[in-house]
Amino acid sequence: MGKSNRVLRCYHCGAILQCENEDEKGYIIPESLHRATPIQIIYCDKCFETMKAFNNSELEQEVDKEVLKILDDACATDAYIIWVVDLFSFNGQLNSEIAKKVKKLNLTVVGTKRDLFPINMKDDSLVAYLTERFNEYGIKPKSVKLYGSNNKANPTDDSKGLIEAMNTARKGHDVYMIGNSTSGKTSIINKAMKGFENKTTRQIKTITYPGTSVSVLEIPLSRSSFFYELPGISQTTSAQGRLEKDVIRQITPKKAIKVTNRMMSAGEALMVGSLAAFEVIKGKTGSYRFYAAEGVETKKVQCKKLDDAINENNIRRFARPVSERLVSFLDYDMFEFAMENDNKWHDIAIEGLGWLSFVAQGQMIRVRLPKGVSIRESLAKIRK
Repeated sequence: MGKSNRVLRCYHCGAILQCENEDEKGYIIPESLHRATPIQIIYCDKCFETMKAFNNSELEQEVDKEVLKILDDACATDAYIIWVVDLFSFNGQLNSEIAKKVKKLNLTVVGTKRDLFPINMKDDSLVAYLTERFNEYGIKPKSVKLYGSNNKANPTDDSKGLIEAMNTARKGHDVYMIGNSTSGKTSIINKAMKGFENKTTRQIKTITYPGTSVSVLEIPLSRSSFFYELPGISQTTSAQGRLEKDVIRQITPKKAIKVTNRMMSAGEALMVGSLAAFEVIKGKTGSYRFYAAEGVETKKVQCKKLDDAINENNIRRFARPVSERLVSFLDYDMFEFAMENDNKWHDIAIEGLGWLSFVAQGQMIRVRLPKGVSIRESLAKIRK
């Protein structure tokens, strides 16, 4: 009776794997084919090179064109801008169209969810981090404030102080508040309303902004000036805007951010549930700290077993979260970071999920993350 062997196919294109002709479909170098097992996820050379092509183009948040039209009014009236960002999910990615419109205006940046960060992260470092990120877009904030709902020592928690600071900064002009849909704008407004006195005959109401179909909150500040809260900017570049609701609940911190510390060497990877992975392709053994919500679980595996580990985790769920939207290699983007050898702390942040901190010693770090989610590497600024 003849001996049967399973025919190995490329997991992406389905071509039968072969190592005889580089110009034919399914070509794979002999070493990879000979090491392959019947249950292993494997790709032909062409598909592997295509899928690991590292897309370094800037992702852009989507923004309603009518919102840009509203900001034209803000520019025309020399309005005061309050730009609210979620400190946890913000990794320096701003909408360039919005930034271009408001960069010459009187602008304050407010970072929310300060209370979720470890105590050893100093306010000055967080302020410096936000300032640098906005400066990269040509925006020089007049001030940068931090807001944390449970941080009683933070002056921005004083409702009357919020109103007074805004009235001083706006210099009699209108105020426009912008920010991502879950940045915390509503929380700040609710806090401010406790200390607000309406000294006009006009009502606080939601209106359709003139000349648009956009609904905005309008608060009268005087007989001739108003506060407008604009709709949240789309989170299309954030993990919190691309995954299922139950997964979003797991990756959104509700209490202090959890720090997981792992020693990793070349050839080892850190799985973040089945959502992402950080692989140390080369480099010295060192400490890697991952910051994420308390519901996010990590697992250290060998790089060569990463594909199989993610596939197994999708079934057994030994490390959460797991997304039903991430079922194959094609659902992920991959990036490589060739690190400096400056012996300083650096971060690689995945927007809306968390960030990895480590001392740069010439490593090569490969990151796998949900397709379309923004990633950024920077010199760490929010450390003790």
